[in-house]
Amino acid sequence: MNWKTFFRTNLEIMHPYAPGLRGSEVREKTHCDDVLKISSNENPYPPFPRALEAGAQILPYLNRYPDGSSRDLRRRLSEKYGVDYQNIIIGNGSNELLIQIAESCLVPGDEVVYCWPSFVVYRIGCQLMGATPIELPLDAQGSFDLDAVLTAITEKTKIIFLCNPNNPSGNIYTKDAFDAFMTQVPDHVLVCVDEAYAEYCTDERYESAIKHFDGKRPLVILRTFSKIYSLAGARVGFAFAPVELVEALDKIREPFNTNTVGQAMAYYSLDDDAELDRRIQENHQARTLFSQALISWGLNFVPSHTNFVFVYFKNPQEVFEALLEQGIIVRNFAHASALRIGIGTLEDTGRLIDAFEKLREQGIIS
Repeated sequence: MNWKTFFRTNLEIMHPYAPGLRGSEVREKTHCDDVLKISSNENPYPPFPRALEAGAQILPYLNRYPDGSSRDLRRRLSEKYGVDYQNIIIGNGSNELLIQIAESCLVPGDEVVYCWPSFVVYRIGCQLMGATPIELPLDAQGSFDLDAVLTAITEKTKIIFLCNPNNPSGNIYTKDAFDAFMTQVPDHVLVCVDEAYAEYCTDERYESAIKHFDGKRPLVILRTFSKIYSLAGARVGFAFAPVELVEALDKIREPFNTNTVGQAMAYYSLDDDAELDRRIQENHQARTLFSQALISWGLNFVPSHTNFVFVYFKNPQEVFEALLEQGIIVRNFAHASALRIGIGTLEDTGRLIDAFEKLREQGIIS
């Protein structure tokens, strides 16, 4: 077998998604038992209490296939967000939906516009289908540059991916900027707005793109239960999209793509607004505490509206390794001279600040 010619040629330029280090790997490497994993933007708390109860109650029935259309969850989302049931699709995380959008829409010769660095799946979906990625730099504030995106649109542009708040930088573009942007996007372009971290944002300048969603214009808004709702391991995401796109995605998605436990836990996660608010406020407190420490140390970082902070270093690899030695796992963006550092509990943040103080004493951070 000649494997070099067996596969599609466009796979040659692609790279597998690289997940962050796991706690077990770091324990084995550093012999540090108390590992703090803040590299994958996970919520430090378990799923909501009612979600845990629902997940446990459904376990005896896992001999049956899930609801392949996720009807109950879609109806619940319709009630919560005021979007018609037929305009909602559920995925195995929003990651799956992003790939399916690329699979259903793109052909070689199409162009896809997005800013970089951002979520790597935009690039993966584009490369998978042989389309041409148009990667633009973030603006000076670490946000998507909407004016630059508009300038990059051509007749070949099929999809625009926007991430707000952006991963990995954590900053936002404002509602006023997006309002102006939407008046100028041509009708032949599908705008996909990834709002995986929307719940964390408390800035009054921010507004969800749901305001612009009418089910007719080519606009998709993607959300996830992985972040604020602590269901990263259950893999449930959703999107609001025109019916025509929902029907296209239904043709290519795997049957029973969202499992029964995930559907049930996601459904009951939406019932506890008090717990949601508590998590938003604690994340805000911990993020503010860490950001203030960064300012006091004179370190450069992007103002964050998420559960992570993008911090610049002259020696990111050295800082990354030094934190690992203390049992703290962050995400290394050495190519951007930065580390993405997750926000955990207030206790986690205290430990993180102590670790930075040690690195400053050692001269690793200055």
